[in-house]
Amino acid sequence: MYTLFSYPRNASWAPHLVLAEIGANYELMLVDRKLNTQKANDYLMLNPTGRIPTLIDNELIIFESAAICM
Repeated sequence: MYTLFSYPRNASWAPHLVLAEIGANYELMLVDRKLNTQKANDYLMLNPTGRIPTLIDNELIIFESAAICM
């Protein structure tokens, strides 16, 4: 199962649509930009750039919208 770290009206919208369109089993995790959650140590361990989105598939971590969509 995929986990997509996202925030509404952000670059994570395209990967979200792709996952839905292909019928993938995925979970959305909110990264609250208003609270700067993307700068928290737990998130930075996944995505050192501190940007949204981030996709996790088992041990594979991808963190750019275009790369996730590909």
